[in-house]
Amino acid sequence: MTTTTPKPSFALITLILPGPDRKRQPSPYHFRVTYRNPEPTGPGCLMTWDVLVGREPYQVALERTADGRTEWHCTCADAVYHGENNHAHRCKHVQGLRELFPRAA
Repeated sequence: MTTTTPKPSFALITLILPGPDRKRQPSPYHFRVTYRNPEPTGPGCLMTWDVLVGREPYQVALERTADGRTEWHCTCADAVYHGENNHAHRCKHVQGLRELFPRAA
């Protein structure tokens, strides 16, 4: 019988982002990986993260479209207010992860 060991992966990322208060003082934000697609080349959800700290818990998702592009989604108020159809605007949570994963941008 053969057993395989899964590839090690990180489960928690901490980024320093502008804080949730009006002064926007840099604060640590924790991104916990909640889903990772075992087949990342196909269309659909590639990864999801729970964003901890800040005012509210948020979720960020990275999706691959049928034509091969990647799209980021966030449930924070900033992303919802500006609308997901306005791809020129990125909330700080998505921007932080995009800088961490430049190939997915």
